[in-house]
Amino acid sequence: MCVDADTKSGRLAMVFELLRSAESWTVSELATKCGLSRPTVSMLLTTLEERGLASSGEPEAMGAGRPATQWRLAADAGYVIGVDLLRTSLVVSVARLNGVVERSELGQIADSPGGDRFRLLVGALRDAMDASAELGPLRAVTVSTTGTVDGAGVVLRSLSAPEWNGFPLADQLGAALGVPVRVENDINSAAFGEFTSRWAAGALRPDDDLVYVHVDDGIVTGLVLGGVIHRGTRFNAGEFGLRLTENGDEGDEGLMRQAAQNLGAIAAVLDPASIVVSSTAAGDIVARLGGHLASRLEPSAPQRSFEPTTLKNCAANLGALSLALADAQARIIGYQTASPHCPTNPDVVMSALSTGRHSTAQSIADASPTLRVGVVGVGARATIMTHTEMPHNNAKVVAACDPHPDTVARLRDYVGIDPEGVAFSDNLDDFITAGLDAAVVASPDDTHAEIACRLLEAGVAVYLEKPIAIELEGATRILETAYQTGTRLYVGHNMRHMGVVRAMRDIIRRGEIGEVKAIWCRHFVGNGGDYYFKDWHADRRHSNGMLLQKAAHDIDAMNWLAESYATRVVGMGGLTLYGDITDREDRSGQIMHTWFSHDNWPPLMQTGLNPVVDVEDLSMFNAEMASGAFISYQQCHYTPDYWRNYTVIGTEGRLENFGDGEGGHIKVWNRRTDYNPDGDVQYPILGDARGHNDADVLTMTEFLEFVRTGRPTDTSPLGAWHAAVTAIQATASIRHGSQPLVIPELPADLVEYFMRHQERVGAEKRNHIS
Repeated sequence: MCVDADTKSGRLAMVFELLRSAESWTVSELATKCGLSRPTVSMLLTTLEERGLASSGEPEAMGAGRPATQWRLAADAGYVIGVDLLRTSLVVSVARLNGVVERSELGQIADSPGGDRFRLLVGALRDAMDASAELGPLRAVTVSTTGTVDGAGVVLRSLSAPEWNGFPLADQLGAALGVPVRVENDINSAAFGEFTSRWAAGALRPDDDLVYVHVDDGIVTGLVLGGVIHRGTRFNAGEFGLRLTENGDEGDEGLMRQAAQNLGAIAAVLDPASIVVSSTAAGDIVARLGGHLASRLEPSAPQRSFEPTTLKNCAANLGALSLALADAQARIIGYQTASPHCPTNPDVVMSALSTGRHSTAQSIADASPTLRVGVVGVGARATIMTHTEMPHNNAKVVAACDPHPDTVARLRDYVGIDPEGVAFSDNLDDFITAGLDAAVVASPDDTHAEIACRLLEAGVAVYLEKPIAIELEGATRILETAYQTGTRLYVGHNMRHMGVVRAMRDIIRRGEIGEVKAIWCRHFVGNGGDYYFKDWHADRRHSNGMLLQKAAHDIDAMNWLAESYATRVVGMGGLTLYGDITDREDRSGQIMHTWFSHDNWPPLMQTGLNPVVDVEDLSMFNAEMASGAFISYQQCHYTPDYWRNYTVIGTEGRLENFGDGEGGHIKVWNRRTDYNPDGDVQYPILGDARGHNDADVLTMTEFLEFVRTGRPTDTSPLGAWHAAVTAIQATASIRHGSQPLVIPELPADLVEYFMRHQERVGAEKRNHIS
């Protein structure tokens, strides 16, 4: 125990720590142990007694003379709660301030929407508080949960619970419970649990380093450096991003080799006192990692040894209790000692966990059958199919529909899906007979309406790549068909899951810029010449126009930020550059990646454009929203850079993003000033380090859970309709002399159905098609 004995709070902490560590103490024993005078210790004990933390009593005399007063931690000094919250289960444990675990309960929260999930968590905590009333006041709560969590307890990103992305869990729980709450990533909590248990066993010092490794469908680590959890500047320290699905034919052993290589590098840099390995996989993971690492080391290199976890699936919960005990002492004493606070009696937690399944490997749908998924259109966007087979999604690609003769090779080599066991067809009739739960439609845009309606009528849930359709009639027909059949429809507007959009939404919802009055979006489509002018996208018969193809995403994002939609729009634009290029080529049957290159520059040097190029390469529109706000969008397909820039202006400030992925930031101005390039506040953009691939993972996860459970989604077919129709009308405005056009309205009961996230009410059903 290392404390500052020259301060009262330090001396108080010394005495309090000793009361926590043993059944009882005399004043003389405490004075000797602390190196303080008896009067000083007596005064400190009185202070602790006044705070309800210490109590005294006289035991029976054991000999001549008056027995010494015995001091101990008060029986009702209080308690802490540690929670380990996973996707479908949670463990709530209660410990006294001396670390003794009194009770632990394993609960289930399977298939609960975001609001219900929070309500169930609060309910479980209040149940624990009611059952622990005799222990005194609740002093601190720590929640261990999946995902990236910042220093303020905001869940920045969570793959298993995407509806909580950006959710201020610590603040919301603290307000509900009336006590400060800490929220920590589950792997970090597990690392800290292993650290404190090893310290208590004498294997580590309080300032040692420990690396915690969890091996499941991938590799994740938690770092305790100098006795403190290390989170990193973006709270992602330890995230390797290695998954079994990325190792191809190497499979499990490939993962082990990569893991050993990365862990060896970490060990060489940190030289930790301990490397602890946890895994739900079969076999001796510790020995396998050690063997792969040993095979890579030079004979002169220091050997690194891995240790198996001692706490197993209790580690995160016990780590949460350790953190709660530390927080409790800091609050009630005003001083934090360097020594960890290790819970005792962990068998109580282990016993609770033995009653059901609870592990970091638990998927969203562990207890549900594997979903059978098919794909229509094995082209450039079919790569999203790899996310269906991620372990947490519990889905399998079983069918593919595409008339191209190289479909099998494309699925294997370009998409990365093993074609073994996949039924291939060149028509929808055969595709539908594959017994599908869901299908992903990634075919050219002009086919969306026909294919989506056929699948919905067959009872196959549909993930429809944006845009929903290229014409107003087709977009409306898709909504009508989903409504009539009751089959679940999802449109892949993945920007609602992009870190930059969610961060802007959170800033707005926190009220930092007031009520939204205007949103301006500039889209620099630097790759436009390669992406859209060398295949069918350049032909308006197949794509309508680039405002629809590209702006639909941004319109949907702007509508989400403003919580409204456009009612009238006016556009301007034209084919200003690519129409002058005469080098054309029929690329039918090719996929975009075969011709894409950053060396295709400057734009007028492009070659092999589509035989038909009649869509605008420079376009813009202004629109008025139902809320009274205004939006503006500008798009250019031959800029040197490729990113989106949003400006949102409210009644109390404005925000603007610089960069739209990991490493970028959002600036907020909410004080009156002249030119201020730094803004009043800056927020880092977290996530999307791999472009919108990260958002694709979250979008596909949301879709598959929607298919499985009907849980409300952040994306919306209604929003997709508004985004597409706004772009369609803006394009029509451009082609008709910039004439202002009105956005038509949908029938009220159709709107209500999708506002209810496609939940059927009674026998609700009627035909809206004229």
